[in-house]
Amino acid sequence: MTREYTGSCHCGAVRFTVRFDIAKGTSKCNCTFCWKQRNWNIPGLKSEDFQLLAGDDHLASYSKSGEGFEVHHRFCQRCGTATHGHGYLEQVGGPFLSVRVAALDDLDVDSLVSAPTTHCDGRNDNWWNPPAETRHL
Repeated sequence: MTREYTGSCHCGAVRFTVRFDIAKGTSKCNCTFCWKQRNWNIPGLKSEDFQLLAGDDHLASYSKSGEGFEVHHRFCQRCGTATHGHGYLEQVGGPFLSVRVAALDDLDVDSLVSAPTTHCDGRNDNWWNPPAETRHL
């Protein structure tokens, strides 16, 4: 069931709402960025699912682009908390928006851990398949 959740950075400067169905699942990736960040996302969101309520002036972006992709990892420049990401990734169908699970304020743990998790082999640009090893993600 789709519902609205609230989210924020640690210091509260960045606040947002997002609509999704947790039963559709979460995502973890093994690319070097996601591994270093311990990135766990709510993937597959549309821009209309996400509304930034406060903190646009506090958001910074770490961006990377190349052939067929452009990714913007957004974070609060005051406290450093990663909140969401967006961009374009040809291998997953084009434009994407995702929200960091850790930035959600009112997603209960039972719902989170009972939701399916998709693992993506981003390290090998094989996004549509899980990597051989996922225990560390």
